[in-house]
Amino acid sequence: MAKVMESNKVTTAVEEEKKNYWTDKVSCWEKSHCPDMIKGECPATKYQFLPCWEIEGTYCKLDDKGATGRDTTICETCQVYKKYGNGEPIKIKLFGHGIDTTLKELQKVAS
Repeated sequence: MAKVMESNKVTTAVEEEKKNYWTDKVSCWEKSHCPDMIKGECPATKYQFLPCWEIEGTYCKLDDKGATGRDTTICETCQVYKKYGNGEPIKIKLFGHGIDTTLKELQKVAS
């Protein structure tokens, strides 16, 4: 019986993790009025079970200096994070699914 209850706890935790974080909240792409082109590329819209500040390579985290999308400094000043982040330290939880900047980096090398 204990194993069944333990298994149910794990299943429930996984299901909760996969729920849409933005349910009953104004999503970052709505609050920022992101154009469709950005929404189509940004991992925040693709991986809605996490808040945008916990995802590497979101559009907001990238800059013209070739950032990898891991710098969360911009998140600390963001209205969305301030409203929903509860003042907790920002930790990236999803890596390797961000906007691909390799072409931009190759263009810099070729220049």
